[in-house]
This record gives sequence, structure tokens and C-alpha cells, in this order.
Amino acid sequence: MDPTSVLSTIYEIAMLIKQSVKQVKANEKQCKRLADRVDAITSILQSRNDNDLQRLELRKSLTNFCSCIKQCLEFITKFSDETSWFFKVFKNQNFKRQFEELNCKLSESATDLNLGINLKQIFDSDNDANDQQIDINTIQSKLDEIAFMMVRRQEAQLGLDKNIEQYINQRLRSFKYQLEQNIIKTNDPVKAQEIAQEENAFLHIPYYDLLLKKCIGQGGFADVYRGKWLSQDHEVAIKVIRIQQLGDKLKEDFVKEISIMYRIRYDHILNIFGACMEPGNYALIVEYMSLGSLYDVLRQETMQLTWTDRWSIALQMTKGINHLHTHTKPIIHRDIKSLNVFMTGRSQDILVKIGDFGLAKIRHETSCQSSKNTSVGTLPWKAPELLKMGKHTEASDVYALGIVLWELATGCEPYEESDESTISAFVQRGDRLDIPPTTPMLCHKLLQADVVKVVETTSVTEQRSSIPRHRNAGSNETSKTQVLLANIPHNARWIENGITIAGGNISDKVLKQLDNPHGLCVDENQAVYIADYGNHRIVEWKLDAKSGQVIAGGNGQGYRTDQLNRPTDVIVDNETNSLIICDRWNRRVMLWSRRKGTTNGETIMENISCWGLAMDDQRYLYVSDWKNNEVRRFRMGETKGIVVAGGNGQGDRLNQLHFPTYICVDRDQSVYVSDLHNNRVMKWEKGAIEGIVVIDARGEGHDLTQLNGPQGVFVDLTGTLYVVDRRNHRVVRCCKEVTQRDSIVGSNEGGEKANQLYMPKGLSFDRLGNLYVSDCGNNRVQRYSIQDIK
Repeated sequence: MDPTSVLSTIYEIAMLIKQSVKQVKANEKQCKRLADRVDAITSILQSRNDNDLQRLELRKSLTNFCSCIKQCLEFITKFSDETSWFFKVFKNQNFKRQFEELNCKLSESATDLNLGINLKQIFDSDNDANDQQIDINTIQSKLDEIAFMMVRRQEAQLGLDKNIEQYINQRLRSFKYQLEQNIIKTNDPVKAQEIAQEENAFLHIPYYDLLLKKCIGQGGFADVYRGKWLSQDHEVAIKVIRIQQLGDKLKEDFVKEISIMYRIRYDHILNIFGACMEPGNYALIVEYMSLGSLYDVLRQETMQLTWTDRWSIALQMTKGINHLHTHTKPIIHRDIKSLNVFMTGRSQDILVKIGDFGLAKIRHETSCQSSKNTSVGTLPWKAPELLKMGKHTEASDVYALGIVLWELATGCEPYEESDESTISAFVQRGDRLDIPPTTPMLCHKLLQADVVKVVETTSVTEQRSSIPRHRNAGSNETSKTQVLLANIPHNARWIENGITIAGGNISDKVLKQLDNPHGLCVDENQAVYIADYGNHRIVEWKLDAKSGQVIAGGNGQGYRTDQLNRPTDVIVDNETNSLIICDRWNRRVMLWSRRKGTTNGETIMENISCWGLAMDDQRYLYVSDWKNNEVRRFRMGETKGIVVAGGNGQGDRLNQLHFPTYICVDRDQSVYVSDLHNNRVMKWEKGAIEGIVVIDARGEGHDLTQLNGPQGVFVDLTGTLYVVDRRNHRVVRCCKEVTQRDSIVGSNEGGEKANQLYMPKGLSFDRLGNLYVSDCGNNRVQRYSIQDIK
């Protein structure tokens, strides 16, 4: 579309926004503020000369602005439907975040248009906070009305049964509870922090978002239903725990237990999608396994298991238990039995997963609040030491696994015709169950062997397949791939024409194309991992490949653990053979294994407005937070971290940042930050309370003393700094101890030729010194070969 048509569309949308904002029935203040900002930017556009706005470098910026205000119009229109606005506000509990995202995109668009607007004055965060408070007070005054409206709206949308009064009341309480929590988070900073800590532990799924269809089991502490996770349209198993109330301490214990379970992602461990922790509605939401438990399969004889099937099931069970025992913080299952081994698939293609682990506190409290028997470790599977009041250990788990293996081999129930006293005496004497003579010799030997040794053997095999390749002493390699390069001479040059190694000029979701690529990294084999922002995925392009391979996400835009939502950065952690991903719009950081067959990632941080990632050679993870204007450093596994740059509010002082994006770390743990809205790059030495300006913009412009939208940043082993100068469409180099800068690729004139870039974002180097740039505006990644390393 030519610039004149784009401008015409922009003015038309701006007028529609003006009209629509008068019709909103909720969030009036925030919608009005958004509309005013669109109007301010559009008014300045209208005052400019049309010839100025038709320059090549502004064409795509105008298109992006047009797309942004279209989203603003769609969002504002949501609140004009009187019959459903309450539900829409609530269904998007993160509407505050959506306003922030739209305002952020609007600010970025205005910056790209280079209109000379005072952005700090127009996009005042204090005004946003005041608007939000007024809007939330309106909702608070109508809680009961809103909750009832939500129930009826959901019934109409989903065709739910209106006649089940108990279910209606449960959903009504759920809606109201969630509204109250949202208001508390807004009005009470202390409580908000407590709620945030709890929400960081795992995904909280409200009860109103669950549909219980059919009871498929009753365990010791929960009734299990086949059901649906409504917002995700996903079939799940819902374990409704028999507890009515939780005190603060007990709730804290519950959260810890569920958090541990939630973060374990392994092929043979049952996935926990989240939990409901509302008063009176406590439930675990786990993946649905179509065949049920191994106990069900063996007793109901719904399928004929061959010996090959049985051996596969045995191996998968063992792998699952071994994974728990060899976890970073080893986990004792405590209740291994065939009822807790779950299966899906069909003969010769059976997937087996271990479930119901790590729930000691939940089981104990259930036994106090329920009349049902909830003893941990059902008697036939209990090890001898447990019958003598001993503690659960890995050995007691392995004993129970041996009993399950016996069930699998024989198809029988252990001690089927014996009473409890007989079973107890038998076990304490050290006697073993008889093995039928029809059992194949291999299985017979397995059951006669010391099962602990069998598991230990499996453990060694597993460990051999997962041990990371260690680096040679004196190598420059670290666990973060971006530091995998030799020293680059300060006078190094790169071939002017880049080679397109991924994507092209078309924005698309097919594997040969990219959509708005952002951060990227290169591993030791020169495989490139790209944050394919617009396609909500991470794509791997191997050396000289014709197309990419989706390595993470790629299942649409969403919050599930197999989805991403506009990722901005990715790095490689060789220690775990995983990718670490900044999942920006989901406000989380994910760990995603590179092992073949991995379909889900693990959330390692939540509720963080992340943008850029880095890792030092001690495996500290660094994350930039654009909203809080800070960079934090984390030990792997922790979620709080410490501030290592910024953290003193938004501003341009030496102890402040304003919208930090990409970051990198040198060997001394100094952090380099692209401080986007201050048009500078900052260096924060380890332990410093303020930063050092490494590259100062000295005003926006094209000459080499100026930056215009710094993005990707990289420091090599000699201390030379490389920065993506986005709106100048180039990569700039600044050598240590040398004040002069030079442009190494790209030019002031943006374009799509081999020697040009257009609005680039990220950069990385491989171990040979070749430069890789995500050429965002051209939807491609360019490789520039180094000419000479002396």
C-alpha cells in the first residue's frame, strides 16, 4: 500500500477511535487516555508535509503505526457492548497489561516515526495508574452484579446446564473471588506481593474456567473427573481435592508442593497444567490419559498387552521414577502403585507417565477433613521399613516399583486374597510374590533381581545420554552460546553483502519464512536459533538449511506450556541442552529442552516484563525488565534475583534506565544494556550502584556519534562493543579504549538489498567471528562473513 493510502487509513481509524471511545461502558478512563494519545500522534502527522512522510525509511513505520491503532480500535470497541463488557473485562484479567502493551506499542510507533514528540509527557505512567484506579473502583462497586452477569454469559456462550444450582453457585463464587483478588492486587501493595508470589509458583486456573464432565475415579484424597479447560478448549483430568478450607500456613505448604510438581516437565511424568486454589474449590488440573491407570488396564482387560508392550511400559515407568530421584532436588514419590501409573495411546504405541507424586501435605490434610482412607502408600506396595514406621526413601519407592513390575508381568493384583495382617507379616519377613512359570525368562530375571540395581543401571544409561559435552580448559566457550567466539581484532572487516540464511521478504508462518524476527543466538555448530516474534515460536536454522525447524512454540499464540506469545529473545544453555526463552507477552521466561520430541517448555519465571536475556559462565541468568526499567540476575532455579542495573525508576540519570531491551555480559560479569528510550548503551560493572555510559546518543541522528533506537548488543572478549542501531539500519562497533566508532554492516538508508538492513533488532556471532543480524523489517536473518582474522 502506498503512503498516501496508509495515511488515509490512519486518519479514518483515528476518527473511529474518537467516536468509539464515547460509547464505552467500562474502563472509560483508560480507553479515553489511549484515544487521546492516538489523536496526539495523528494530529502531528496531519501537520507534516506529505512528501516528508513518503520517504522510504518511514513507509514501514507508517504501516506499523496503522496496524497498532487498528488494535487500539478493536480493544476499545470491546467495552462498548453493554450486555457483555463485564465478562470481557474479567475474561481478560490482564486488561491492565493489555493497556500497557498497547501504550508501549504506540510509544514505539511514535518513536519510529521520529515526529519529535515529547513522549515522556504524553505517555505519563502516573496518569495511567490514576486512570486504572478509577476504573477498578467502578468494578468494585458492582461485584455481585458482575459475577452473576458472568455466570449467565458463560452459560449462554457454552451451553451449560442452568438447572444445576450447586454448580451455578460454585461458578458464581469463583467469579466473585477472582474479581476480589484482582481488586486486592490493585489496591494493596503488600497483599499484591503475596498474591504474586503465590501466582509465580504455578498457573492458577479459576474454577469457573473448568467444566467437570464425568467422574472417572475416586482416589485416596481426590475425586477425578474427565473435563475441559474451557479457555484453552483442552481436554484434561480434574482432581477435585476433598478439602473445604486452608489456613495460611497450610496453603503455603500446598503451594510449595504443587509448585514442585508443576515445574517438572518430562516425557514420563504426568504434566500438571495448573491448580485451582479458591476457598471451597481446590483442584489439580492435569493431562488426561485416555487409557486410565495401569491398574485399570490390567484389571479391565480393555486391551491385550504383548510382552513387547509390557517391556516398554516397564522401561517408561522406570525412566519416570528415575527422573524424580535424579532431579536437581530429588523427589520421593511416596505412593508408587499401578493406580498412579497412567497410560495413553494404543498397543505398540503406548505412552506411560508417573503421576500423584509429592503430595504428602495434601494427603495428610485430606485425611483430617475427610472420612475416606488416605494413607500414603497403599499396603500391598509398601516397603518393609515403612511398616516399621520408617521414613520414605528412594529405596522404598523402588520396592513399590518392583511390586508394580510384578503386576505388569503377571496381570494379577498383589496379595489379592490376603487380609492386611497377612500381607504385613509376609512383607516384613522379606518374602517375595511368586512369579508364574509362563513369565518370559527376561522378565523373570528382572523380577528376581534387586530392582534397585535395575534402576541404578537405567540411571547410568540415562545420565550418559544427557551429560553435556564439557569444554576444554582455556576455551572461550561458556554456557551461553553468544560468548562462543575467538578474539576479533579491532580492525576486522565483514563482507559488505549479507547472505540471507533464514526467512526472506515475506512475512509468513511457513517454515521458510519469518515474521518480525527479534533476538537470536548461534551455537557451536553454527545452528541459529531465532525468536520468530510474529509467529510465536523459536525456529532453528541449521547451517546451510533450506528451511527452519520449529524448536519451541509454533502452536499458535497462547499461554499453554506448548505455546509462546511474541517471544523477543532466546539463548542456549549447554549445561541442560536447553533453550531459555523470553516469552514477552506471556510475561514469563521458559526453559525448553533441545532434545528430540520435546513438545512443552517449563516456566522458570512468571510475571516479569522480560525483553532480553544473557547468561554468564557461572550460569547466572540475566533478564531485562522493560516495565520496571531494570536488569536482574538470577541463580538458575530461583525466581526473585537481584537488581544489577537500573531499578531506580524510569529516567535518564546514571542509576536509571528507560525501557531496557537487549543485554549482554562480559567475563567480569559487567552488564551491557541497550537503554532504548534514552538512546544509549550502559555498562554496569559488578556490584555498581550506577552505570557508565558506553555509547551516548548525543541526540538522534545518522552520524556515528549518534544512535537512534539501540537494540541488540554484544561485547567480545577484547571488550569491543557491537550495537544494532535500529532506526539507522546498521550495526555499530565501538572498540575499547577508542572513542571512534564505525559502522560495520548496513547503512543510513534502510532497504532490502544484500548490503542493506531495515529496522534490525538482534545480533550474534558464531565461533568463527561471522556476524548474524535479525533484519526485522525485511523478515530475514543475514549472515556477514568475516573477511580476515589475523
